Amino acid sequence: MAGSPDHLFNLRNNFYLGSYQAAINNSDLPNLSPDDAVERDCLVYRSYIALGSYQLVINEIDSSAATPLQAVKLLALYLSSPHDKVKVPESTISSLKEWLADPAIGNNPILRLIAGIIFTHEEDYNEALKHTNAGGTME
Repeated sequence: MAGSPDHLFNLRNNFYLGSYQAAINNSDLPNLSPDDAVERDCLVYRSYIALGSYQLVINEIDSSAATPLQAVKLLALYLSSPHDKVKVPESTISSLKEWLADPAIGNNPILRLIAGIIFTHEEDYNEALKHTNAGGTME
């Protein structure tokens, strides 16, 4: 199992253990590949979401960000509006289904994971399993 070292190991470990503030504090990792940088940003923003800082995530991720980051922003938008359960989830679910149907981005593991999280919140377990069954990540 020779290969390059996993630069995101400690960050992932902190996130999976629920040490969200430690994940955020230790996220300044130099010399990451573009894919690793996107994954790092997703983990950091998901840590902010876990800490309840939805607005920070919504404000920092702009429309030109990579698809996984857009999915994380969608999760923040979804979770930030529990009082408006009719309007926000409809637009969130329709955006999510549109992205999942797109063959260019629909197989992104982070997008599929976020879809699983949102569909689970919606108690649509069949849809959640449909998108997370293929795997792609430990989660």
